[in-house]
Amino acid sequence: MNPDSQEDRFAELSAGLALGDLDAAETRELEELCEKLGRTPDGSLMMTAAALDVALGESEEMPPELADRLWDLAGEKEAPGGATIVEPAVSPWHRIVRHPASGWAIAAVLVLLLALQGMRGGNGSAQRLTADRLVAESSDLLRLGFSGLGEFEAAGGEVLWSDDRQQGFMRLTGIPVNDPTVAQYQLWIVDPQRDADSPVDGGVFDIDARSHEVLIPIDAKLPINEPKAFVITLEQPGGVVKSKQETVVALAKL
Repeated sequence: MNPDSQEDRFAELSAGLALGDLDAAETRELEELCEKLGRTPDGSLMMTAAALDVALGESEEMPPELADRLWDLAGEKEAPGGATIVEPAVSPWHRIVRHPASGWAIAAVLVLLLALQGMRGGNGSAQRLTADRLVAESSDLLRLGFSGLGEFEAAGGEVLWSDDRQQGFMRLTGIPVNDPTVAQYQLWIVDPQRDADSPVDGGVFDIDARSHEVLIPIDAKLPINEPKAFVITLEQPGGVVKSKQETVVALAKL
């Protein structure tokens, strides 16, 4: 299972845990993913599920001004890139009959949906926030642009890396969608202080058709001291221990 699939499955199982509908096998799977990803299920999901349960049984009327604002928010959608598209004033949400519990219920549902959206990382808002924080807080931030090579000349983007934090991301554009059963992309980090002839494996990843820009976390298998270049290659499914660099996709270097 690739990193994006693991994150998606983690989010799905975490939501199931919050809703209380995991069976024994799914619970064990979630425990294994928690250990592998170094994560724990978001406690906000638990609280939101409980709030939803309470809200659906609530009989007290919500204050009119708060109810109106929530119904307005329910008609808003987020567009790619973080922009917000506001739907016309008359939306399907406004046609729902407002029984006494509906205001509180929609509030709980909105919070639950936002929590779920934030957990889906791969290229989700949580990943973007982490990358933005890295840029804002890293005094040693290395920022290099990718250049596509050969048949991948349309590839571009940038790499962000911090030696102090041993953390980084790639923002990639123009890289073709791959079939993970046939081949996968792999990042290599050239660090002369370690071994210029043996780049460090920076992780295997896939590109799908979900978005124009893809945000990929760097998964360096060894500590990086002073990187001089980042190379993306196309390898066999699962990646390789040492690349022959027969198919180089993009390069970012000092």
